[in-house]
Amino acid sequence: MSCRAPQRAMMACCATLIAAAIADGPWSASHVRANEPERIQLDPFAQATSGLKGCPVSSPPLVTPEQMRIIAHERAERGTYCALEGRCEPGGAYKRDPEVNERVRAAIAQDKRFANTSVAVTTTRRFVTLTGCLRSAAQHRTLTAFVKGLPGVDRVFDETHVGIVAPKAGSGAQP
Repeated sequence: MSCRAPQRAMMACCATLIAAAIADGPWSASHVRANEPERIQLDPFAQATSGLKGCPVSSPPLVTPEQMRIIAHERAERGTYCALEGRCEPGGAYKRDPEVNERVRAAIAQDKRFANTSVAVTTTRRFVTLTGCLRSAAQHRTLTAFVKGLPGVDRVFDETHVGIVAPKAGSGAQP
């Protein structure tokens, strides 16, 4: 009996589980927004605060059905390798994204230091992306450090702005 046989069986099992999770997950076609039938939201997204009037409303990143198929394939491959290497729990690196996203959203919403901000949160593989508007550079630094310290957050991508920034043409419809 070779060591390869168990790895192949494990890989096939992981691939099957990941494919099933992708088909039934929050990124499935059933979550297509009614007013944008050709765009799909893959990852958890939530508005944490809305205290800075005039800040453009953040929208979740959306992808086309074709982009979704490519991303689903990449995620299945990434999940298989992650499981084989023992770096993630069964179910893949995306399994905990909804709870991490909600934890981050709630923590920001409950912290009085961020009451006068407008911040949205998206989570992918425990990587948190922050978007929106803040009042000062100090608040900007504080928010980023605060989110980095929360349980389940592996990395923070900070796309927030100090002050009110006009929305980009076509924002909210990015792949």
